Amino acid sequence: MRFRYLTLIILLISLPACQDQKKIIIRGEITGEIPEKLEYTVPVHGVCNYGFKDFVQPDSLGKFKIEIETEEEVFIKLMINNVQGTLISEPGKSYNVRLDLNNKETPFSVSGKYSSVQEAYNKLPSPVHIQIGAGEFLRDTLAAKIKTTIDQRRTDEIAVFEKFLADKMISPGVFELIKNDRNAYYDAILSTIAWIKDLMVIQGAVKSFPDDFRNLWIETFDQSLISNPVLVKSPWFNFYAETYIYFKDYMNGNFTKEKIDSVMESGQMKAYRVSKAKEYLPPEIQEYFIADYLYQECIQKQYEKELVGLFDNFKSDYPESKFNHYISPLIDEIVEFHQPSEFSEKMIFVNNYQNKNSLAEVAATLPEGKIYVDVWASWCGPCKVEFNHKENLTGLLQKNDIQMLYISIDRDRDSIQWKNMIKFYNLEGYHVRANEELQDELIKIFDNNGSINIPWYMLIDNNGNILKKHAGRPSQIKQLEKEINEI
Repeated sequence: MRFRYLTLIILLISLPACQDQKKIIIRGEITGEIPEKLEYTVPVHGVCNYGFKDFVQPDSLGKFKIEIETEEEVFIKLMINNVQGTLISEPGKSYNVRLDLNNKETPFSVSGKYSSVQEAYNKLPSPVHIQIGAGEFLRDTLAAKIKTTIDQRRTDEIAVFEKFLADKMISPGVFELIKNDRNAYYDAILSTIAWIKDLMVIQGAVKSFPDDFRNLWIETFDQSLISNPVLVKSPWFNFYAETYIYFKDYMNGNFTKEKIDSVMESGQMKAYRVSKAKEYLPPEIQEYFIADYLYQECIQKQYEKELVGLFDNFKSDYPESKFNHYISPLIDEIVEFHQPSEFSEKMIFVNNYQNKNSLAEVAATLPEGKIYVDVWASWCGPCKVEFNHKENLTGLLQKNDIQMLYISIDRDRDSIQWKNMIKFYNLEGYHVRANEELQDELIKIFDNNGSINIPWYMLIDNNGNILKKHAGRPSQIKQLEKEINEI
């Protein structure tokens, strides 16, 4: 009997220790203006993806604590607006991090024994999109030169962590995590370069796909990482897998202008992409890739009904998927978007807006006073994110007797979507969809080599005179209030 009691006591004592071995604890401090929340990626099946995230609320001193259950080495990204850092994490370990919002050069740091490892990783290239990383090579005409440069960078970066491994600063598991990540990143860059070169042929920008870039594409996937399930842990996995699908389509003769046009005309491009993921990717990584694809398409806020059906299929294939939790709210929003609705009396379309050829002509139709201009489009994701702050914006503008003017640069074929967006987001104010002449004038005012970056906000008067060429965004309400007071 005593032996049984002793065994039970030992089990009860050891249980918390076993649980702690599956937990990552992150303690941190934020300096600067304390935000309402700090977001962090949740390693669902070990992945590191901006879409699958949670948040924690810092206390009044900027301190916070995050606990994550996992049994494997993972990357965890911590994010506050445009400030972010990546933590290389192992189960059973605790980390102390600092986010200094006043430090523009190195806002993220990790203290303790492994700080040098964390610092080294966070200095590695990490563009917002893989095409930005590939961009520096797109003007190069020699594939061999590009590959030599990229392979050298890859080797140099991995060598840094090989030394950490030799010095017992990191475990073999962490080294493999980082090595796979660097291989995924640089192979994604190589394959993206080849894909863009071929896409330029399809779009008619160049006459032919050079043989050496075709061979570069083939060589990149000759010993493909795609069969390695650990690949999904890399933040670059989805870019790598996407170009792998394009590559397989190319090798099967399906990556052609005729095929792409045919799929586009069918209105089933997203279903086609999902079907190709199922055809080309190993089963063990299909769930994550398709979940990420659906999520990324949903956050574009185009509200295509096709996504509702594709998500239903995904839930049927993966009824217990942990990714469903992150995608479901976005699908609900699409369903809501397609519910019947009406324009409110405060949504005013400028009379004869189709023939307003200048900012001055539009401004003259509004009540006298200053005008806050939002240049946007229905296809612009960041534009729609700013609509979340319209209540504070409306209050500020009303207090200062400033009119709200929305100028859309949507094309004629998107006019219905433009009006649906106005209703869905309840955009009260004056509305114009710019014709070619007005768009040309906006391009000249923006003055950026013939392009406009949206969302774009201005303050103007009734004569169309620019009072503030680049005004604060709705999400920067304090900055905007200061600008209004200064003009």
